[in-house]
Amino acid sequence: MKRIIPKRPTIVLLGKTGNGKSALGNFLLKYNRFKTSSKPDSETVDSLMGVNYSEDFCVIDTPGLCDSQGRDQTHYENIIRYIKNKYISSFLLVFNFEETRFSSDLQELIKIYCNIFNFNIFNHMGLVFTKTFDKNRKRLNLLKSIKKDEYVNYVKNIIENFFNRELNNDLPCFFVDADLEDADDDSLKEREKIIEWVKNLNKVDVNRLRIKDDLRIKYKEKENKSEYSTSYNGNYKTERRDYYERYIYTDINDNVNYGSWRWTDYNSNTYKYKSSCIII
Repeated sequence: MKRIIPKRPTIVLLGKTGNGKSALGNFLLKYNRFKTSSKPDSETVDSLMGVNYSEDFCVIDTPGLCDSQGRDQTHYENIIRYIKNKYISSFLLVFNFEETRFSSDLQELIKIYCNIFNFNIFNHMGLVFTKTFDKNRKRLNLLKSIKKDEYVNYVKNIIENFFNRELNNDLPCFFVDADLEDADDDSLKEREKIIEWVKNLNKVDVNRLRIKDDLRIKYKEKENKSEYSTSYNGNYKTERRDYYERYIYTDINDNVNYGSWRWTDYNSNTYKYKSSCIII
């Protein structure tokens, strides 16, 4: 008899290397499934899934992008291959609350995810800020409000400008201090909000995602040209036209790069002609 595997809602954790995705995954699962580290280099090199059986959901931890060791392409391909054919219901984009501004690295990160995923996935995406801790509650609440407004606006603008479409809803924001051993009450309440949000979402179609040759290429277009030449051999004249093509690449930062011209074909016509030269 074939075993039926239940389709549990699954959260995919995404984000920049070192932003605390693995610690957040353990915090959501309530046990240490993913390896964590305080080092700036990515500890996660392969996607991995953990299951919370009592609350009936899964979490997938993924390798971070904007990697200091230049492994973005490898990590991105790993993410796509791993999440295909799984019951994905949501994506959580993880930020470090201690970062002082929405940096150029973060802008590039969002554009990379735009280049990877189809538009509908972003209607299943939320933002999570980790390392959210401050003994001064009044200051903490003010910083949360500022972060939420700033980051949601930045992320939405990048996504909507990239696809030239508007998102159906605002991106939900959550703030946690993902300390599995000593979690504060606010973080535990935020965890419950995350689980409730995830369980109210439908499945995302991730099976149409494709591995791209270069994840930083937004789109490419083909350009053609031809060159005409003539040659003579005695009383014969040959007219020839050669055809070339190249690709024009526009990257995620809207920079335009031109590939090399490549010869593709030719046609020619040879015929006898009478020279008009008069020899004296």
